Amino acid sequence: MHGIDFQFILRSLLLLVLLMLPKLNAAEIKPTKTYGGIIYITRSFSLDGAKPKKESPLIVVQSSKDYEKFLKRIPVKQISRTRPAPPNTDPLLKKPKIDFSQHTLIAVTRPSMTSPVIGSIKTNEKKVAVDVNFPRELPAAHPINIGTYTAILIPKTVGKFLIRN
Repeated sequence: MHGIDFQFILRSLLLLVLLMLPKLNAAEIKPTKTYGGIIYITRSFSLDGAKPKKESPLIVVQSSKDYEKFLKRIPVKQISRTRPAPPNTDPLLKKPKIDFSQHTLIAVTRPSMTSPVIGSIKTNEKKVAVDVNFPRELPAAHPINIGTYTAILIPKTVGKFLIRN
């Protein structure tokens, strides 16, 4: 007799529920402010043939010390052919006050002139998932060690920050 295999259906449903549990508990975090611009990106290369350590494009700033360190990576002058180059108009160069007891600054860098797009931020008890879209790069020349960044200010969040494409 060709009957319905209830054990198979039960197992499938149980597996589906288990896979969906982390997503059901995840709460989405709304950004309070967004920034973007150009940033210095260190390009590491090895002279002895060893693979260089790849730097994560995700930067999480949760203290004033980390904030100052991040701000030093933003060029003071624009990338320009004109001499002297005009000042960079990045709003973060004005060093807006951020209360890190209440906020977290998340930045995503990219070694190209096409900025990353931060989609959503979801958190559960231990992890903070940052969904990022890296749009297709347009063929363009850009200076060595310069890239772009997108940063968002969110309410204070703790946990392990992970980037998802």
